[in-house]
Amino acid sequence: YMRRASGYYNLKQFDKTIADYSAVIRQFPNHPVAQDVLLPLQDALSLAGRASEFETYMTQFKRANPDNKGLEVIEFETAKNAFFDQQYPTAVITFNTFINTYPQSARLQEARYYVAESYYRMKDFSKALPVYEELSQDKNFNMGSRVVGRLAEIQFQQGDYPAAVTSFHRLERLATNKTEQYNAWTGLMESFFLLSQYDSSDVYARIILERGGVDAGGQNKASLYLGKSAFARGDFEGAQDEFLNTLNSAQDEYGAEAKYKLAEIFYLQKQYKKSYETLVSLTEDFAAYESWVGQAYLLMADNFVAMDQLFQARATLQSLVDNFPSQSVKDAAAARLREIDRAEAEKKSMLEADTLQTDTVDTNR
Repeated sequence: YMRRASGYYNLKQFDKTIADYSAVIRQFPNHPVAQDVLLPLQDALSLAGRASEFETYMTQFKRANPDNKGLEVIEFETAKNAFFDQQYPTAVITFNTFINTYPQSARLQEARYYVAESYYRMKDFSKALPVYEELSQDKNFNMGSRVVGRLAEIQFQQGDYPAAVTSFHRLERLATNKTEQYNAWTGLMESFFLLSQYDSSDVYARIILERGGVDAGGQNKASLYLGKSAFARGDFEGAQDEFLNTLNSAQDEYGAEAKYKLAEIFYLQKQYKKSYETLVSLTEDFAAYESWVGQAYLLMADNFVAMDQLFQARATLQSLVDNFPSQSVKDAAAARLREIDRAEAEKKSMLEADTLQTDTVDTNR
């Protein structure tokens, strides 16, 4: 059975391979070779797309050999296969079973890492975070930079920016490649920006620009953040220069945001026609970026209101409510329409009150 299964494996006849290896488990579970077939059986099942069946054969073997302590590697590989097959709930269970069964294993930290990664892939960050935190304390763990990177990412997503800064600084020190180094710098740039520590944000934006991101998108993002920092400080002239720098090379989402921010500067400076023209250009040049196109149309309507062109404002907003694919943009447009209605009603009420007061004065005379 063993030799024939090996022959079938070399011929890539995996169903026949599985049949022979499983025959050994069923018919000779106490024979010394029964344990030897487990790993090749697992491999053949995986190649045949039947990896989930392995647990059945493993259970049969363990039932026949309850005192066998030599299954550590096999059980670890079984759990890893579940993880790489994207069966994350199963991976969590099998790795936790492994951790409880082999508490002295040299693979214990790696097993915990895969538990955390499984929770991360399931977006269950509240369960992933404490496992990553525990692993990050082990200075000898060979995937330490990955752990710290995940830790920083989750902290950032949860809005804990001070903790994220600490973790991104650690990643900066531990980075083993250019991608991890860039992730640390961009994480620090964004975290400091969200903490309103704009000088520190600028430091890391310039590091990315000077020392290189992993791609052009990274450089575009750094250039954009220099503009956003200047904008947040109220330095519209400096912000305008940086946004134009971004637009010189960025035809991506960062370019779309840079053009929107330029239009916003013009709007705040009451250059409504220039703001409107910039927004029209955005909808043409960056039509693929739905979110920024939606924001552009909303700001167009604000420009129309500021220019007292309420008919155009209403038409723009109603078109968004009726046709735009994003519900958040539809809701924002509907809210702006209600604001226009309310402002017009208040204006009408004030005019009527003024007229009534004038009539009353005239009557008294």
